Amino acid sequence: MAKRAAPDEQPYRPLLDAALVSAALSQAVTPSAPPKEVELPRTASGGTGKPPDVPKVEPLRRIGQIQPESHSVAAGPSREESRTPLVHVEKFDQEKRILFTRGETQAIDRLVTSLAARLNAQVKVSHVIRALVALLLHAEAQVDRRAGEAGTLVRPPNGDALALQRFEREIARILADGIRDAGPVR
Repeated sequence: MAKRAAPDEQPYRPLLDAALVSAALSQAVTPSAPPKEVELPRTASGGTGKPPDVPKVEPLRRIGQIQPESHSVAAGPSREESRTPLVHVEKFDQEKRILFTRGETQAIDRLVTSLAARLNAQVKVSHVIRALVALLLHAEAQVDRRAGEAGTLVRPPNGDALALQRFEREIARILADGIRDAGPVR
């Protein structure tokens, strides 16, 4: 069984270690050079830990944003490689909880099942929700503009289910108008 880290110990993220990444990139560019020794920091428990001065990594602003290639190969990229941009894929490591009514859960499951059957592919609720998030982020500027036009909304208390439905329906109108204004996803 694997040994658990101490609760106060941060996990080691090798991709955030600038020395390790630069050593790997230089090795990838010049494979004939002997490998460089990189000293990994050790924690009190003896395992590797997060280095103290890890540079900040700039996050992507949009889901699925394409990043241009940042380094060139010594022999030069082929014509095919120069046309194919690198795609940055992030790990799913953040969780957002949401509560649904029984009827909403059944309707969502029915929609996902229907979509999976039509596409002849395995589709899960998480795929659909992330696609909706991508759609919302695509229309972010237009949603913001429509929200400004709508004026102030007052969120009702959790105990007033009818008022919450009206509040969420008004947000749905703003989102629908913004998505319509944004046009097709490219």
